[in-house]
Amino acid sequence: MIKKSTSTIEYSENIQISNVRISDRIYELITQEIIEGTIRYGDRLNIKEIAQRLQVSPMPVRDAIKRLEHEGIVVVKPQSTCYVRMPTQKSMIDAFELRYILEISSIEKIYPMVRLEDLKDMKYFLDRMEELVPSKYHPDTMKEYVKYDQLFHREICVLAGNEYLLRSYKYATLHLNISLTFNAGAEPDMQQVESDHRLLFKYLNQNSEQCVAVLRRHLNTCKRNMISGEVFKSLPT
Repeated sequence: MIKKSTSTIEYSENIQISNVRISDRIYELITQEIIEGTIRYGDRLNIKEIAQRLQVSPMPVRDAIKRLEHEGIVVVKPQSTCYVRMPTQKSMIDAFELRYILEISSIEKIYPMVRLEDLKDMKYFLDRMEELVPSKYHPDTMKEYVKYDQLFHREICVLAGNEYLLRSYKYATLHLNISLTFNAGAEPDMQQVESDHRLLFKYLNQNSEQCVAVLRRHLNTCKRNMISGEVFKSLPT
C-alpha cells in the first residue's frame, strides 16, 4: 500500500483555527481558497474582516499576508490595502508547465505499485465530478466541479508520497488557479474530459503504463484550451 504525503490540510465549512502556529494555518486557509477560486485574482483582502471571520486577532492575519506578499501572491499597498495579484500569460504558462512536470513524474512513479485501496479518494473525486458534469456551467455547481477536478489531479501527487513534490504542486496550483484556468480558456469538451478521467483511473487501477499517455494528452489539451481563451489573451504578457 502506498504511503501518502502527510503535508495536506483538510478544510471544512466550519473553520476552526488552532492556537498552534495560527499564522501558518491562516496562510494555508487563504492559499486553499485562492486555489479553489473562493478568493479570486484581483480580490481585495481585508485583514480585519478575515480576522473576524476566523475569530482571531489581526496580527497572525498580517503575518500570513506578509508571507503571501513575499511569495508574490498578493500586493500590499500603503495603509494595509492588499489584493491578490493578477497573473500574466507567462506566469500561467510557467505554472502550468510545472504542474505538468510534477503530475507526470508522480504518475510514472506510482502506476506500477498502486492498489485499489490507494485509489479510494481518487474514485470519490471522480464520482463527484461525474455527478456535476451535466450542470457544471451553472453557477451553483461550477465551483464544486472545479474543486473536485483539482482534488482529483492533486491526488496523483499525494500518492507519490513526496512532501517536497506536493509542496511544489501546491505552489504551482496557487499561481494557476484552476477556476481561472477554466474561465480564462476556451470551453473544454466535457465528454472528453470525463473520458480522460475515467481512463486515467482505469489504467491506474490496472497498473498500466497507458495511464501516463492519457495524462499527457489530457494536460496538453488543458493547456491548449487555456491559451486559446479570450480571457487568457487579455492578460498582460
